Amino acid sequence: MRNTFVFLLFVVAIWTGIEVMNKGMGGAFDGAFVRLGLAEEAEGPEDTPMGRAAARVDGAYDRAEQRVDDQVE
Repeated sequence: MRNTFVFLLFVVAIWTGIEVMNKGMGGAFDGAFVRLGLAEEAEGPEDTPMGRAAARVDGAYDRAEQRVDDQVE
């Protein structure tokens, strides 16, 4: 019985981690953490780690493109 409980706890922990990673704290489980007061409302796609990484890549690309355009002129 103990092994079953530990296994289920492990599965729930992995599931929660994946949900938070994909949707952020504000969007995980349809905002359950917001209703419990553990997180703030999701602000947008930059709320997740992947969204923040994508925003940084886009910003770096735009800055590099601007440097090239400045050198050409």
